[in-house]
Amino acid sequence: MKTIFLKVFLICFLFTSHSFFAQTNAKLLFKAGGFSHPESVIYDGQNNVMYVSNMADDKDGDGFISKITSEGEIIELKWITGLKDPKGLLIHNDKLYVTNNTEVVEIDIDQGQISRKIPVEGAVSLNDITADENGAIYFSDMGQNTIYKIPGKMKDQPLGSSGKEVEIEEYLKTPKLNTPNGLLVHENHLYVGSWGENHDGNLLRINLETKEVGNVTNEGIGNLDGIQEARENSFYVSDWGTGTIYKIDKEGNFSEAIQSEKSSGDILFLQEKNQLILPMNFQNEIWGYQINL
Repeated sequence: MKTIFLKVFLICFLFTSHSFFAQTNAKLLFKAGGFSHPESVIYDGQNNVMYVSNMADDKDGDGFISKITSEGEIIELKWITGLKDPKGLLIHNDKLYVTNNTEVVEIDIDQGQISRKIPVEGAVSLNDITADENGAIYFSDMGQNTIYKIPGKMKDQPLGSSGKEVEIEEYLKTPKLNTPNGLLVHENHLYVGSWGENHDGNLLRINLETKEVGNVTNEGIGNLDGIQEARENSFYVSDWGTGTIYKIDKEGNFSEAIQSEKSSGDILFLQEKNQLILPMNFQNEIWGYQINL
């Protein structure tokens, strides 16, 4: 009887200890509400604000971009309006670029208005967007296993500055992308969070020059969404399906950094503050966490 009691005690202790350490790895700082199906959040260091893409109610023109503080306080809820399912966000040459269903929208940050819309022929459902060190822009299309590219000739050259239309090319189209969602360029590679099927998406790695696609993880760990560079050659990656935020290194080893809730989207990691910012699509909120390194 004593032996059985001891075994039960040890099991309970290990379970509660594991839960304790998992919970204290990150501290919830805030939950900010008032949004409409937020998908992505990005930090504008020059203006010390964050922008949030709101997909809203799947009606043409009801999507919008919010401007908020780094503590989640709303500065202007509907800063930019008239969008349809805005998702990925990128700040490039003092402009904010947004994937907007079948087009890329360019926003003049200083003026607070849309400067142009760039249609993407053949696009089905554009999602995340990122840029390399040469100024080339990449964006994913979940609807057809495709990644598009806007070539960049100079890092500081505005898109279409020569007066010509913006050139868009089909960078890569292959089933290996397994429904590409999140994107991040890091050290001559394009990292892709694949959505997969039946919760079997992985973190992928594409050689930017050869376009060779390889797996970083191999277990099928979720419906992967946002990717952010962490430290020590690792990344924070969100699983939309479960709300788990993974920390994944380049060898494919991964651990749980945060357990939030289903629908955590295109996350943001503020390295100077060690904070993760989560857009919570179903909850219509932005959640902020302090990471204990």
